[in-house]
Amino acid sequence: MSEKNYFHRPAGSPQPRERESQKAQLESLSHGESKDVKRKIAYQTGEEDWEEKARSAHGKEGHGELQSRFQDVLDSDKDLKGYGLNVRGGGGEVEISGIVDTLSESKRAEELAASFPGVQKVVNDLTISTDGNITDADVTKEVREELNADPRVDLSHIGAEAHGGAVILMGSTENPDEIEAAKQTAAKARGVRKVVSQVKLKDDFDMSLEGIFHSQVRNDEED
Repeated sequence: MSEKNYFHRPAGSPQPRERESQKAQLESLSHGESKDVKRKIAYQTGEEDWEEKARSAHGKEGHGELQSRFQDVLDSDKDLKGYGLNVRGGGGEVEISGIVDTLSESKRAEELAASFPGVQKVVNDLTISTDGNITDADVTKEVREELNADPRVDLSHIGAEAHGGAVILMGSTENPDEIEAAKQTAAKARGVRKVVSQVKLKDDFDMSLEGIFHSQVRNDEED
């Protein structure tokens, strides 16, 4: 007589008697509210549980791949590769951390991440170095030097003052592109954490002066 194999059931779907036996076993067990007594037979064989683990592992590998590929981008970027920035990611989210010298470099890293395939959300956790005790006067001086070196910006139109790392641009110009250029250029100076433009377009500025004039005339007439 050949020896029976008690450890493997024959291949194929369960026979009616087997299904009744499995059903009775499930009904005899005490399940908590969080247990699912309707799980398919593939869970009992371990097949479906294995497939779920494989899908989960594949997802984690995908997240790691996104993180690795974007890390390579930062490590090879001409403006950022010397900083050794760190990348963490998962589920389409990328977090960048480390230290850079300027606000413009922080913005560049963020823009690179935002345009990177697969990235849905960017967390910018970069710190801007102040290189020791840099004062508002130092920041103001550097910003003005940067503005003066930019041919798109005229210092007779736009000036700058720094307060606690925030640079305020002031003045008036007829060209909105000059305002945008000034904001970009100011962000290149060391110690700048934020750029706020209070520069007026001359059309708006002249309208404001005209409004003040007419308001004064009306007040005089009423008097």
